[in-house]
Formats: sequence, structure tokens, C-alpha cells
Amino acid sequence: MTEDTLTPECTQIVLAPDKFKGSLTAAEVVESMALGCGDLGMRDRCVPLAIADGGDGSVEAALRSGWSARRLPVVDAWGQARATTVAVAGRRAIVEVAAICGMAGLRLSPRQALSASSFGVGLVIAALLDDGFDDITVGLGGSATTDGGAGMLAALGMKLVDAGGDAIEPAGIRLLSLAAVDTTGLHPRLASARLTMACDVDNPMVGIDGSAEVFARQKGADDDAIGMLSAALAHMAAMVEPVVDRLGLHCSPGSGAAGGLAWAGMVLGAELRSGADLFLEMLGARDLIAGSRLLLTGEGCLDEQSLRGKGPVAVAALAAELGVRSVAVVGTNRLASGAGSPFAEVRALDRIDSRCADDPELTRALLRRAAADLLARHVLSPEFEGAR
Repeated sequence: MTEDTLTPECTQIVLAPDKFKGSLTAAEVVESMALGCGDLGMRDRCVPLAIADGGDGSVEAALRSGWSARRLPVVDAWGQARATTVAVAGRRAIVEVAAICGMAGLRLSPRQALSASSFGVGLVIAALLDDGFDDITVGLGGSATTDGGAGMLAALGMKLVDAGGDAIEPAGIRLLSLAAVDTTGLHPRLASARLTMACDVDNPMVGIDGSAEVFARQKGADDDAIGMLSAALAHMAAMVEPVVDRLGLHCSPGSGAAGGLAWAGMVLGAELRSGADLFLEMLGARDLIAGSRLLLTGEGCLDEQSLRGKGPVAVAALAAELGVRSVAVVGTNRLASGAGSPFAEVRALDRIDSRCADDPELTRALLRRAAADLLARHVLSPEFEGAR
């Protein structure tokens, strides 16, 4: 089909947003966008593709694509018992860190930031290994932890002890007392299982753009806590890396994801992959986008971190590769002009009504209106008729 023959009646619009964190799930954003398309009489031309990049909603995305749900007992970042859902297919499983040791929408304190542990993630991985799963993907986004994955490593059998030979509590602040590491008790099936860490950032664990420096503040840490966590992660790396013969691993891109959980996975031999690319592949995004007229994506906050591997930027890059123009609706746009946005246009809802940040129903209504407006401009308007 040529450009000259494209009409609204033969137009496919792909709706591929991520979640609006703390407000709407990706699937709910898709529904609001679809209503906007329906207001122009084009709902039947819309293809839903709610995306994920390894953070909140990753298991849900897998379940939508045909995986099955399994409930497992776990503890949260502060040791409270709970249950979590993992997605399974055959001997493969997807684990979502945000659903185990995430912030759960809480405003955390510096004390909570210092004491948060990834122990629950290790418990889930151990249970899956015990049940015969040999291909486990861990979605890293949305964690409340900055413990270098010490909790996960401890739950999987790594011994972390102080100068007196006593086991330390595997939480960020306690890592400063780490004096010795013993890997002989690691879960035996780790050696044969495939472990993948799905990452949505490229920060190292230690450095000026490391886990503590960039992410700990949003997890409740103040300046003092950030300093302590940064020192703790550097000490953890100095103690563990010589034992596993992986010197310098803490400086590798992506190792800082989820407060260093990515680094801990790599210590165990895990492959680090772009969470956005992994889930787009799993959802069959390439086939759905190819030949479409427009891709409409979005997320709660578009900022510099979005450019470092987040889902909406990744799906826009895929669309560009396929010759499909993309536009975005976001809760707020913090990207400076000319910062490298891949979108033909970005519509920020807080510039329409700032109350949307605290009002999911208002966000739904604004999403519907913005989607209709972008569709009218980029598909139905003669001004854009010649461009894709």
C-alpha cells in the first residue's frame, strides 16, 4: 500500500503505553487511549499493546501474552510476609522485583531506605529452582532496595559474615560490616539454570551515576543515607568480586539497576538484557507495529532516565526502525527541548490540568482527550498526510 492510498478506513493505530506509575496500569492507559480513538470513530482500527520494561506490570504483560500465574510466599523489603505472583510457561518463569520488594506507593523514610533488603527476591528464585524451573527472568524495575542484591545472594546461599564470623543482616547499611564471603553454599541449580536480569537503566552500581547517587533518594534516602549506601555498595563489591573473579563488575553499565540487584545477578552468571527489548520481543511488538500508520505510547513521567532504556522510548525506536511515526502522552514531560526525544509530538497531561497527578479518573479523561487530539493531528490532518 502506498502513502497515496492511505485513508482513515485502512489505518492501523498501535496503542503501546507503559503504566502511569501510581495512577494507572498500562492496560488501563490503553483503554483510555482507545476511548479517545473511538471518539473519532476509529476504535476498531486500534491495536492494543500495553508494554513493560522490567518494572511494575512485567508479570501482567507476560500473563497477557499467554503465560500462567503462580503464587509464591515471600517477604517484602523489610521482612514482612506476603505472597507474590510470578508468570510461568513450561520451565520458564518471570519474577517481578517491584511486586516483592518494591515501594508499593509508600513515601519511604531514610531508615527504610537503609534497611531495605532484596532477600525476598532470592526466596522466590530459590523456590523456582527447587520446582525445576531452569530459565528465570527477573524484572528489576521498581525496587525499594539499595543493598547490592545482598539479600538475594544470602537467600540463595551466599554467606556474608562480619569480622566475628557472624552472618550480617543483608541490608544496605549492614554491608559496611561485611568482612568475609563464602560462595560454597550457593543453590546447586544456579550452575545449570539460565538467569536473566531485565534492566531498564544503564547506570553502574558504583560511581558518580551509581545506584545510590541516582536512585536512592526516590527510595527515601537523604544525603547522609545516600553517602552510607554508596560506601556500602563499594565495600560489597570490593569483598565479593575477588571471590568470584569478576573484578570491576560494579562499574559495568546496567549493574546498578534495582539498587545493585543487577550486579548481584551478574555475580551469579546472569545475562543482563534490556527489559524493554525483552518484553517487546515477548509481546510480538515488531509484527504488530509493522505497516501501521501511527504508534501512540506514553508513561507517567518522561525524563532523562526514559532515554536510558525505558519502554516508551524503546518502542518508539522500534517504530522508527519500521518506518512508523510515534507520538506520546505522558503525565509530565521533564525532557529539555532537543534532549533526544524520539517522538514526533509529546502531550503532557499536567500542562492541561495539574490535578491529574493525584486523580486517576481525571488522568483517564485527559488521556482520552489527548489521544483523540493526537490522532486527529497525525492521522486525519492534511498537514501530516504525507509523513509517517
